[in-house]
Amino acid sequence: MIWVTWRHHRTSLIVSLGIIAVLALTGLVGGAIIKSDGSGRPFGSFFGCFGNTTAICAAETALTATTLIATMLPVFLGALVGVTVFSRDIEQGTHVLGLTQSVSRARWFWTRVLVVFVPLTVAAALLGFVLEWTRRLPANSNFAFVAGRATFVDPPNLSYPFFQSSGLALGAYTFMALILGAALALLVRSSIGAMALTMAGVVAVLAMFQFVVRPHYAELSVEASPLDGSSRYSSYLGGYDQFGGDWEIEQGYVDIQGNFVDVDYDECTWNGSGDENPYDQRPEETGAEYTIRIDVLMAQQDRDMEVCLREHGADHREIRYHSSDQFRRFQVTEAALVLVLSGMFMIPALWGLRRLKP
Repeated sequence: MIWVTWRHHRTSLIVSLGIIAVLALTGLVGGAIIKSDGSGRPFGSFFGCFGNTTAICAAETALTATTLIATMLPVFLGALVGVTVFSRDIEQGTHVLGLTQSVSRARWFWTRVLVVFVPLTVAAALLGFVLEWTRRLPANSNFAFVAGRATFVDPPNLSYPFFQSSGLALGAYTFMALILGAALALLVRSSIGAMALTMAGVVAVLAMFQFVVRPHYAELSVEASPLDGSSRYSSYLGGYDQFGGDWEIEQGYVDIQGNFVDVDYDECTWNGSGDENPYDQRPEETGAEYTIRIDVLMAQQDRDMEVCLREHGADHREIRYHSSDQFRRFQVTEAALVLVLSGMFMIPALWGLRRLKP
């Protein structure tokens, strides 16, 4: 049965493994080029190379594309392989031969899982570990590849697209997508319909874990700051590099109980001291006088801002986030949950298999 399954599905399996191998090779070569550069220059292929050499720029672009393709790999494998491994036999009627022989339905199903799904799952996980390696800081540089963004810190591996394209998560999502595709193929009995449902289902699962499930794997860490100038400026910083690669979940002004409060920023905007352009240097001012006046203006602005915030009920500012050092814990947790979900998809798959008439 294993040999028959291999002969029947070897084309789709070889092509899929070949694509994954090309992505992994691209990651290895691109990562090696970037890590060997050692110049400490920022990477920014989405917004230009910022003076990097042609080789470095090409490596950045290749790694960016590889990362994004890897996040969508489960979607396409589930639709193009998970579905067709069963739907092609059903639509062509060749499943009749297998089910009327001495081979049981369970063996007919599990042999395809073993021969086709397991190698693709392992290959996807290996690709994910390769991509993890490309994101680690080289020993002689302060920079890391972050899909087109320049940064002095490790990238936020807990969020999209890095988390989904990393080893354990990518392998688990691939297996889940293949099982979902198989279940829909056995239930819908239409390749096109099953493919469309599989793609929609896998995207929905990816989004559900990203926005609903993953933020609750651990208790949030909290960075609190008082109502002064620093808390006001922190609102302009992005969640990606606020904490050196930590994953920001939410931020804002909170009351003394820790509940977020709504702030009318238009009302709290400081309009200056009556001058049309209070921050411009006046013709009669010396440099020292200008510096002193601006310091006074900024201090007054901070005081007025604090008064306004307290009138709105704010006590301090909080940024709630997950620490980047929880990456492996989150990977194991999500991989386990996705595999449990895969087991749940097995139930309708086996039910559809049982209803399948020879």
